[in-house]
Amino acid sequence: MDPAVTHCYQRPSFDGWPYNLFTMVHGRLREECTASLERLARSVKGWTLRSELYSVREFKKERVKYFLEDAAAART
Repeated sequence: MDPAVTHCYQRPSFDGWPYNLFTMVHGRLREECTASLERLARSVKGWTLRSELYSVREFKKERVKYFLEDAAAART
């Protein structure tokens, strides 16, 4: 696995969107991301089709808090 990849998961494909493998690749420059994707493409036999989507805005990262109300009720 390429160290630039932080997430990789498989999803179903749909009409009009044939892709079912998704990766998140990080780099300071678009060229770094493209180079990582090229390395990945060469390492996966039969991988010929891909589309690159780039972020245009970064949102504040926060830890996800699940079931806070349930947890508070359980403590009382």
